[in-house]
Amino acid sequence: MDYAMAGGQTLIYSVCAYTTLLSTALGVCFPIGAVIAEKGSSQTNALYMFTRSFAFMYAAVIPVCVNVPIILIVITATMLIVQAVDCMIGMIIKSNMRTMGPFLMAVRHAVCLLLFI
Repeated sequence: MDYAMAGGQTLIYSVCAYTTLLSTALGVCFPIGAVIAEKGSSQTNALYMFTRSFAFMYAAVIPVCVNVPIILIVITATMLIVQAVDCMIGMIIKSNMRTMGPFLMAVRHAVCLLLFI
């Protein structure tokens, strides 16, 4: 499949890249909120979550800036796994928002990968 067009990235590549970037950016927002709201060991755990989420976001910026399909596939697949596990956690704690949000993002990641690969 040709991932680059004369004027730039293909639509599927762009949708996949920006979906993944949005997902990782949202993943950074939740730990920031927890760092602000929590104290003690919960705040420390939130800081660790932030550093990992920030690394994912940093990696997701690369395919937006440069046409690198393999990095896009890897980070999108990674975020699919993260969102699927977050969805399961949401089901365990019986939170509709923490179940449906990650579920919808996982579906978007899966669709992106299916269209892209």
